[in-house]
Amino acid sequence: ASIDVDHRLWAQDIAGSKAHCDMLVAQGILSAEDGQAITQGLDLIASEIEDGRFEFKVELEDIHMNIEARLRELIGDVAGKLHTARSRNDQVATDFRLWVRDACQDACDKIVALQDTIEELTEKYDGYIMPGFTHLQVAQPVTLAMHLDAYWQMLERDRTRFVDCHNRLNQSPLGACALSGTGFDTDREMTAMALGFDGAMDNTIDAVSARDFAVEFLFCSAQCGLNLSRLAEEIILWATPQFGFMTLSDD
Repeated sequence: ASIDVDHRLWAQDIAGSKAHCDMLVAQGILSAEDGQAITQGLDLIASEIEDGRFEFKVELEDIHMNIEARLRELIGDVAGKLHTARSRNDQVATDFRLWVRDACQDACDKIVALQDTIEELTEKYDGYIMPGFTHLQVAQPVTLAMHLDAYWQMLERDRTRFVDCHNRLNQSPLGACALSGTGFDTDREMTAMALGFDGAMDNTIDAVSARDFAVEFLFCSAQCGLNLSRLAEEIILWATPQFGFMTLSDD
């Protein structure tokens, strides 16, 4: 069972299901009445999860089955119609892309917040002279603003890497089904737009099997972590009696 990990995909899973449901109704594959029942049921499940009232069950294995089973409890057999023209393959691929896309945006927001703090310090200490070091040996005089700006520049590259990752992954796999689409007259562009994707992926085999976007996100995260580690190490050094450049607050 993967529910202990993929329960974090619940918001993306519900968003994907609602977009899929709306498309099925628009295409005449699902009645408006059934579509409304499914959407209302999914909204109720979202509220239960947000409020901590939803019981995730290991025996249902994953987030998809947990939500689907609860939807069936709420609205009956009509819940099964939600899976029309959809497979677990394109469902989880869509959820995962949405989650990584959100994570890219979250990383960018946090990086920008740190950059703003660095900019404030750069302006505050503009003109302050300090020694520049190579291999912990005093080398040349620099300004504190110049030194701090070096970290701003590193973080800017980190931010743009996450932006690039976001832009590359922002194609929708939904509607690819198991691997070669469906005989139903679906509208993949409609669901793609509803979920904020730039469009539907061109190749359905690639759509359900690609995970390179996750590897790219991991690299972006690792590289950002390395730059943050450099900053943290320098703060530690500067706070030692040997350097005495700064004092850390007890808070």
